[in-house]
Amino acid sequence: MTVRLEGTVRRYIGLSTDEKPVPGVQIDGTTIAETDFPAGSSFLESDTGSIYRWDADPRGGHWWLPEPGSATAASADEQLYLLQAILREITQMRELTELRLAVGA
Repeated sequence: MTVRLEGTVRRYIGLSTDEKPVPGVQIDGTTIAETDFPAGSSFLESDTGSIYRWDADPRGGHWWLPEPGSATAASADEQLYLLQAILREITQMRELTELRLAVGA
């Protein structure tokens, strides 16, 4: 494999039943160019939580799903860290909302 710099990766989000975007297909009235798919771009299936990665192979790119336990899949520790960060942010938002409600009451 050739080393490639991930400069401006793209992150797409949709349902597992949605067709994943590929070069030449239109999304929101815009035709997607090959440059819209740099190596490392991702597609999050919001209903399953699966994250597909784009392989920008010069012979033809494609979406692939890293297998659990592979070097490219997030480890359990990484997933736990992310979930903890999300929980902290939600807690802070809730506390701020409760504070604003108390002050405004």
